[in-house]
Amino acid sequence: MVPDTEPNPERRSKIKYIVIGAASLLVVLFIFCLISFLWAKSFDGRLPPNVSIGALSIGGMKPEAARQTLQKKIDDILTAGVEVTLDNDKKVLTLATVISADLVEDVGFDLDGALTELMTLHSHNEFFDSWAMFKNIVLGEQTKISIKINREKIREQVIDLFQGKETLSRDASFEFTNTPEGWTIAVISAQNGRELQWDQFFGILESQLSTLTPGEIPLHLKYVEPAIDEQSAIRQVARAMDALAHAPFVVTFAKENQIWEMTDQNLSKILTPGKNDALVFQEEAFQTWVIQITNVIDRQAQDARLEMLNDRVIDFAGSTNGREVDVKLLKDELLSRVRGQSEGTIEVTIDTIEPRIKTGEVNGLGITQVLGVGTSNYRGSPMNRRANIQNGVNLLNGILIAPGDTFSLLSALAPFTSENGYLPELVIKGAKITPEIGGGLCQIGTTTFRATMNSGLPIVERRNHSIVVSYYNDPANGNPGTDATIYEPAPDFKFTNDTQHHILFQAENQTDSQELRFTFWGTSDGRTGTYSAPEVLRWIPVGEDVKVETTGLEPGEETCQASHIGADTTFKYTIVKPDGSVEQTEFPSHYRPLPKTCLIGVEKVEEEKVEENETESEKGEESLGG
Repeated sequence: MVPDTEPNPERRSKIKYIVIGAASLLVVLFIFCLISFLWAKSFDGRLPPNVSIGALSIGGMKPEAARQTLQKKIDDILTAGVEVTLDNDKKVLTLATVISADLVEDVGFDLDGALTELMTLHSHNEFFDSWAMFKNIVLGEQTKISIKINREKIREQVIDLFQGKETLSRDASFEFTNTPEGWTIAVISAQNGRELQWDQFFGILESQLSTLTPGEIPLHLKYVEPAIDEQSAIRQVARAMDALAHAPFVVTFAKENQIWEMTDQNLSKILTPGKNDALVFQEEAFQTWVIQITNVIDRQAQDARLEMLNDRVIDFAGSTNGREVDVKLLKDELLSRVRGQSEGTIEVTIDTIEPRIKTGEVNGLGITQVLGVGTSNYRGSPMNRRANIQNGVNLLNGILIAPGDTFSLLSALAPFTSENGYLPELVIKGAKITPEIGGGLCQIGTTTFRATMNSGLPIVERRNHSIVVSYYNDPANGNPGTDATIYEPAPDFKFTNDTQHHILFQAENQTDSQELRFTFWGTSDGRTGTYSAPEVLRWIPVGEDVKVETTGLEPGEETCQASHIGADTTFKYTIVKPDGSVEQTEFPSHYRPLPKTCLIGVEKVEEEKVEENETESEKGEESLGG
C-alpha cells in the first residue's frame, strides 16, 4: 500500500501564514529602515535632532542659522554683563571694554568649535548615521561652548565693584624701632580675614557662560586664619635682633667693581617672621631693595636689526648679549646670611641671555626683495592713540625673523607699560571711567595681518575685532573683515616664517596721511599671497541706547561711548606655492552690535543708619560658611 504523501492541509496553511508573516515583517522592516534612512538623510547639512546648548534648542538647524541664534545670545550676554551678589549687595560685572575704539572682551566663546563638534555626530556611513540620528532623538544631546575667561581682569573688576568687603588675613609681623640704645622689636598681632572664594565664583561663572544661561552669581566670603601667629613671631624676635647686629650684608659684582649693602635699616623694612620659625623677607619690600642692583646689571639682549631706504640697507645694528641677575639665588643667599647659616660677601650670579638673531647670521642675508606689504589708515585717532601706534612702529621696525620661527606680535610689542613708551586712555568700564594703557595697538595687528597675507606666510593665530571700527576697514572696498586684534595676554597675532631665509620687518608710519605701511623683506621662493576683498554677509542693527548711573561724574554730567553696527563678513586668503599648488583659507568674522552707552552722574546715595549697617553685617557674618 502506497503511503499518502500529500501534506496535511492544516500544516500547509500554517506554513503559508508563516511565509506571509515573515514577508510582511520584512516589508515592514524594509519600510521602517527606508523611512529611518530618508528621515536621517533629511538632516544632511543640518545639526542632529534634539540638540541644545543650555535652554537654546538648535536641533535640525543649519549650522549658519544656529550660529546666528547662538551668536545673538552671546552678544546679548557680553553687552549686558552678569550680575554678582555679595552680602545682599548686587553689582553688574561687565565682560567687555571699549579701549580707543578697540573692544576688549574678558570672555571668549569658541562657537565654531561647538558647532563643528555637533556636526561630527553625523557619520560617513549611511546606516550608522541613521542610527546616530535615531539615538539622538531618543536621548538628546546637551552640549556646552568652550570658553576662555581672563581671570585676572575679571578678578580686578570684582574687587573694584565690592571695595571694602574683603579683608585679607594678616600674619603676625615685626615693628622695628631704632633708639639711641639700639634696635627694639615689637610683635604686631595676626589678624583673621574674610577673603573672597574665587574658585567657587569662577566655577559658577564658567558653567553659566558655557551654557549661555547667565544668572545671579553668588560671591562668598570665608574666614581665613593667618599662617604666622604671635607665638611664632615672638620666638623669632631674638634671631631678628641677631641679624640686625650682623648687618650690613655685602653684595658685589666684581666684574664692574660694584658693591651694595643690605644695612640694618634695610633689614628693618624687609625682615618678617616666617613659617617653621624661620625668618623671611617681605617679597614686595625685597623687590624694592633689589631694584638698585638689577637696574645697574640687567640688560636686554639686542637682536641684529636692519633698516631699509629706497630698497637698500642704510643702517645695521649688531646684536648684543643680554644679562640678568639671578634674583632668586641672590635672595636665597642673603637669607642664608641673615639666618646665620653662612658667612661672607655675596657675588651676584648673572644669567646670560643670547639674542635670537645674531650679527653673524645677518651678514650676507641678501634681503633685497619685497615679499609683501600691508597698509591701514588711522585718520581721526586721538593723540594718545597716535602716540601708541608710533611707539609700536618704533619697536617693530628692523626686526629680523629667522627661518622656522613663529613670530608673536604681543611678544614683540611687550611690555605694555609706560616705561616701554605706551600712554593710557580713559575708557568706560561698567559704571566707571578708568585709564587703560596701550590703546591703538590693534592698528598694528591689522596692518601686520595684511602684510603677512600679501607675503604668502602661514597664519598661526588671528582673531578679528569684536566691533566694526572704521580704522580697520579694508582699503579695497571699505568693508570690515581683514583686521586682527591683539590684547595682553590674549588674543595674539602669530605667523610662521616657513621660507628658507630671514624676513625683515620694516614698519613705517606715514604721519602726513596717517597711514601705516608694513613691508616684509626677504628672499622670495616664488610663492604669491593674496586675499579677496571682504564680503559683508549681513549687517546687524544696534539695539537701544544704554544709560548707566554713576557717582563717578558730577550730578547731571554725561559721557558716552559711540554705538557700533554689527556685521558678519568673510574673505578668502590664497597662497600659490612655487610648485603651482594652491592653499586657500576662509576667514569668517563676526562683529557684534554695540549700543550707545552713556554714563550719567547722580548724587551719592546716603548710607543707612550705622545701627542698621551693623545689624546687616552681623547677619552676613552669621551666614558665612567655612
